[in-house]
Amino acid sequence: MNDDVAVSVLMYFVLPLWLIAGFADYLCHRAAQIEKTSGAKESLLHLLLFAEMGVPTLAAIFLEINALVIAVMIVAFLLHEATAPHRQRPEYY
Repeated sequence: MNDDVAVSVLMYFVLPLWLIAGFADYLCHRAAQIEKTSGAKESLLHLLLFAEMGVPTLAAIFLEINALVIAVMIVAFLLHEATAPHRQRPEYY
């Protein structure tokens, strides 16, 4: 893949999509009044989720993309998905 195309896809598709997903998460927490319904456990969970995605993001920024970096990204994504609480309808909505 041409480097210019890869950079364009990351800058103009992946990053905005990631930011939109993060903002949607913020809106969900705001609607759930997270400041009244959650505490330190929720904060620690989000810090863990942030770290799980921060490692592959920093690897993509600072390292040459190769099979090892892609494997780290896949493992981090799977960890992130396993860690994230998947609630269908929280009781405080």
